Amino acid sequence: MQPLLTAEQMRRVDQDTIERFGLPGMVLMENAGRACVDLLYARLPDLARRRVLILCGGGNNGGDGLVIARWLRDAGVDTRVVLFTPADRLTGDAATNQRLYTRLGGELREALHEEDLAKLPSWLGHAGVVVDALLGTGLERAVEGHFALAIEQLNASRKPVLAVDLPSGIHADTGQILGCAVRATWCVTFAAAKIAHYTHPGAEHCGEITVAPIGIPRPMLERPEHTVSLNSPARWHPPARSPASHKGNHGHLLILGGSRGKGGAPALAAMAAQRMGSGLITCAVPRSVQPQVASLCPEAMTFAMDEESDGGILPEHRGPCKQLGFNPSVVAVGPGLGTGGGAAELIAQLMITPLPMVMDADALNLLALQPGLLRAHRAPELVLTPHPGEFSRLCGHRVEEIQADRVTIARNFARSWRVWLVLKGAGTVIASPDNRVWINPTGNHGLATGGSGDLLTGCIAGLMAQGWSLQDATLAGVWMHGRAAELSAAEQGGAAGMQSRDLLPYLRRLRNQLPQTTP
Repeated sequence: MQPLLTAEQMRRVDQDTIERFGLPGMVLMENAGRACVDLLYARLPDLARRRVLILCGGGNNGGDGLVIARWLRDAGVDTRVVLFTPADRLTGDAATNQRLYTRLGGELREALHEEDLAKLPSWLGHAGVVVDALLGTGLERAVEGHFALAIEQLNASRKPVLAVDLPSGIHADTGQILGCAVRATWCVTFAAAKIAHYTHPGAEHCGEITVAPIGIPRPMLERPEHTVSLNSPARWHPPARSPASHKGNHGHLLILGGSRGKGGAPALAAMAAQRMGSGLITCAVPRSVQPQVASLCPEAMTFAMDEESDGGILPEHRGPCKQLGFNPSVVAVGPGLGTGGGAAELIAQLMITPLPMVMDADALNLLALQPGLLRAHRAPELVLTPHPGEFSRLCGHRVEEIQADRVTIARNFARSWRVWLVLKGAGTVIASPDNRVWINPTGNHGLATGGSGDLLTGCIAGLMAQGWSLQDATLAGVWMHGRAAELSAAEQGGAAGMQSRDLLPYLRRLRNQLPQTTP
């Protein structure tokens, strides 16, 4: 587990470590400052020849900055501290570290008035690297005044920046920019990363993220109430594949979708499921679309459904699975489906089918028109994979509201409707019905292209069909989908112009790199 904490959760962890375990706050601050110094030496071999400018605020973040200044000065590094609050107003450990720094001969300037701020561009100009220890994780309101001016001048200087805990100006719980925010080169955060480190737009300001241990006991970080985690392969448990297995041992996935002009969508979902290792795949598509799907993905079986005049699926009243003559392991519905009356009828039939299901694209749009179906669903395992626009129609929030607090809104929806929710986008959020949330760290802007979501549907459904747990299938499908985009960009010259099918060979590679358990 790699927990991602809120500012309040981190404050409680710090406080409990001090009060229950007797580890002084000065020790935690000392360890935090030392971790930042170690990072600077590791990333800047010529640090001894650079001037380090440290911008300090008035709280514990500023105290960390003063520890950094003392360590660097003791090592002979040219170090300058600019304090953005009166030194005599510092309290607690920050005040102690300020007194220690100045008594040891450290140089400290205050930037409190307009004439002080006028000198900041010159100070920045002479710096070889800057440490941002201004505001930290406790910020709740928009940055303004001399702090805002300092951040704007720091960003304009284009100097390499080490952010202490979190770049100043970012809301720790949502990743939102509160007026303006420092753009860091590196960010050292302490004990555990915060939600904002992996939630956009704040994540774009963090640069390279390092989580540094500072002495806080691990059980303090893995409390049950810490329900947000980073999605990581370390916690997946892939089921074993026997050397003597056959295709029937690895599940039968049914993909329902396709409509006139959208035959590529179910084919892409099928190809992704194949790369995940699915044994059998059937694409049930409108009769006129069947030849296209069969030619795009000849390894998958196809079934011709009756169709409406507009080319959409027209299911029989006895239900899609009885019409096909078999019970699949998992159903994936939505890629290229269309929103005609036949598709709406199909969704209504599926929602009372007790089969594990992944729903995407037009299936979600149809659910949004019939919310009662979602309330009454019988699927023991149901995964919804909306992008923010589709999710807006499902949950009733404006896209801007969703993007402003993706974790909270996704969590509330998954819990209320008893579903697994994959809220796509930069920093995809995966929310479970039992209140747990994961943020996915993989992916790039190359995924912003047609067919990308169809691949993701196939990844998740393909793993579920093989007997993966719903949790592992969802987390692994999202992670590998994003990681395949990163590998494709790295090996093919960049993310722009990426086609969805470019990801297919990388998906297979990633699937086979997972640990293999013994049958």
